[in-house]
Amino acid sequence: MSPNRIMCMLQAAIVADAFGVPYEFKQRGTYAVAPEMVGGGFWEQPPGTWSDDTALTLALLDHLTHADSYAKLMDRLTAYMETGAYTPTGQLFDIGNACAKAIRTYVIEQAEPTMCGDPSEFANGNGALMRLAPLAVALYAEPRFITRAKSYRAYTQMTHRHPRAVLGSVIYLETLWQLLHGKSLTQALMAVNFSLVALPSDEQAELPTFKRLFAADFMALPQSAIKSSGYVVDSLEAAVWIAGNATDLKQGVMTAASLGEDTDTVATIAASLMAASGKDVMPADWWHAIVNRELAESYMRPFAQKFAEMNESN
Repeated sequence: MSPNRIMCMLQAAIVADAFGVPYEFKQRGTYAVAPEMVGGGFWEQPPGTWSDDTALTLALLDHLTHADSYAKLMDRLTAYMETGAYTPTGQLFDIGNACAKAIRTYVIEQAEPTMCGDPSEFANGNGALMRLAPLAVALYAEPRFITRAKSYRAYTQMTHRHPRAVLGSVIYLETLWQLLHGKSLTQALMAVNFSLVALPSDEQAELPTFKRLFAADFMALPQSAIKSSGYVVDSLEAAVWIAGNATDLKQGVMTAASLGEDTDTVATIAASLMAASGKDVMPADWWHAIVNRELAESYMRPFAQKFAEMNESN
């Protein structure tokens, strides 16, 4: 896997996040989506401003590049919440409840990093999905599903410990892994579905909540059947549905923005899936509109170089 392919995947996610920010929390059908980066919206941010989705992904890139401990990664997430680290302007404007609670658990209770996530059924948001796509790249050369799943699980549990959230991460990240290895989206989902029998029983018990993803007619569902909330099941379904129906990255990101509710995260997840499957060409003006893209690139380039070389040597 070339550094350029890795960079394209990371860029797609950042652009999608920033594109979706001004539409977040809007109600589907009540607004039009512009074909260029715009600002404003609920958060009143300038055009091209990325959210916590990208900031926490950059923290993960930094951690994976340096191959340091889970505790060091939690320190980075703490720096995001306390000082605005990894943000384009040095100012935090958004953090999900589960992620904020996990960081407080780490700081105040000095909990073990992979035990910081909330295990409650009411903590099944998409805050792990939004930040973990680089794991599929980092584990590209790992041939054993069980080993990959163990890593997906550990990184998810830093912020989300309910088996449903963990299973969502496993499905998403393993789908990305299969796409990076050349499978189509349909083939990737089939391979993932086949692998899930190897998961622990508590995660397998959550499989019925994700069953629509693996139905033969899922991609043919009408848009009205797709929810776009921050609930892990809704977000993953929406992203997979978009990736399976969009002709290119631009159309997919604009579709995500048009769905309303958690537009930035749905767009981010969908863009990662599309880029991993080869739909990684984006409008040049979208990337050039990103605020402080130099900061993002300072974390992206070392990661891309490291894992391109590692994957090639394997």
